[in-house]
Amino acid sequence: MPKQKLTHSRMQSFKLCRKKHYWAYELGFRKTVDAKALRMGSAGHEGLDVYKKTGSLEQAIHAVEAMYAICPDQIDELDWAYEKETVEVLVAGWVWRWSEFPLTIIESEQAFSIPLLNPSSGEPSRLFELAGKIDGIIEVEGQNYILEHKFIGDDISDDSDYWRRLQIDTQITIYTYAARMLGYNPVGVLYDVIRKPSIKPSNVPILDDDGFKVVLDEAGERVLTAQGKPRQSADRSKGFVLQSRRMTVEEWSQKLQCDVELRPEWYFAKKYIARLDDDLEEMLKENWEIQATIEDAQKNGSHYKTVNLGSCSYCSYFGLCTSKFDFEKRVPDGFERLVDVNPELA
Repeated sequence: MPKQKLTHSRMQSFKLCRKKHYWAYELGFRKTVDAKALRMGSAGHEGLDVYKKTGSLEQAIHAVEAMYAICPDQIDELDWAYEKETVEVLVAGWVWRWSEFPLTIIESEQAFSIPLLNPSSGEPSRLFELAGKIDGIIEVEGQNYILEHKFIGDDISDDSDYWRRLQIDTQITIYTYAARMLGYNPVGVLYDVIRKPSIKPSNVPILDDDGFKVVLDEAGERVLTAQGKPRQSADRSKGFVLQSRRMTVEEWSQKLQCDVELRPEWYFAKKYIARLDDDLEEMLKENWEIQATIEDAQKNGSHYKTVNLGSCSYCSYFGLCTSKFDFEKRVPDGFERLVDVNPELA
């Protein structure tokens, strides 16, 4: 019988909430439409992977376009187009920002499945193997590093807590260990972060043939100034409403490109993160204990819920936990049941 794959995502899911782990990795339930953050991250990774392999920005953009080829029925088509354009601009901006950065790609999107060893005895787990996908293995100035891309909304300034959290992040420790097992010798991790924009597509004033903004009163009549010229601002107290339309995709693209060019350090950052042998030993011990706890949960049906604001607010499975239906016998609406619970490793 094939061993189950123990990924960083699976372990994080189990540590956050056993019930979430049960829905996702025991029953294989996943949303038919990913959350926006996941979609953008997946499309961005695809674009960067194609660029690293081909050196062609055009092919990278085509890869992003392919990820957004079909707009789901429940998503507004213009919002979908905004999202696609956002990822394209960020990928193009990344290429522009780092085109002169001296690195050589050794491997890109390197999947791995390696034995999960008992750190005391060296014996492999009977149930699990350690698995994942490394964004890249690179060479910088004669030394090998793990390359880890992230599309995030966090503050990435030098003194932000984001970088402090990475000092204890288990994911890149796993990747460092896996790379060594695959025959590479990374001396650390190059974290390459793309920050998602805080600005958004905005409404644009409608202009008349003479280039004036259109302001209407409650009766729908054009509002003029005392001088007989078209009024150019709204006034809610008087019922004067500025007429506007949604920004076009091209206008949004131009707005975002300008912002990226004005403050590239806000959108893009790279930092080297060290990983010591002690970090790897701690990670291996933790992984072994987690797999044993998952095995126990599977045997005894110990799929407890973690109920608090942090674990429930943004959880895809919150509706399942609060429902009384027997979802073990049917797939809930808005979900699909995966045969392979680790599609990201394909």
